Amino acid sequence: MITRRKEPFRYSMKEPVECQLELTTVNRMSFSGKLVPAKLIDISKNGCRIRSFLDLKASEHFIECRIHLRLNEENFIFPGHVRWQRIMDDTEYDYGVHLLLTDNEKEQINIQLRGLAAERKIKVM
Repeated sequence: MITRRKEPFRYSMKEPVECQLELTTVNRMSFSGKLVPAKLIDISKNGCRIRSFLDLKASEHFIECRIHLRLNEENFIFPGHVRWQRIMDDTEYDYGVHLLLTDNEKEQINIQLRGLAAERKIKVM
């Protein structure tokens, strides 16, 4: 498992935020998939942790995805790839997703997250 827990400004949601996971490639093969319901647990400008009922067997596959998310009434689609998977119980899995964002997208996410922190909807870790 590869994590970046020492990265500054990781924001943890006080209540998980509804989002959707879209798989785009599995083992470098295009995958036209549906949007799968998920929950955003925490996020930074380089990555996020989501929770889903879907068992992707991430240790066995290279998985590229998109996270569809609404923050402060603004919709975002963040591309990334799954770095790790952890089983939470018999029906839910946590995933670490490395986000592949431009500098402009990183700045936009920081603006949105600072707004949520000011409203006390998230906490800075």
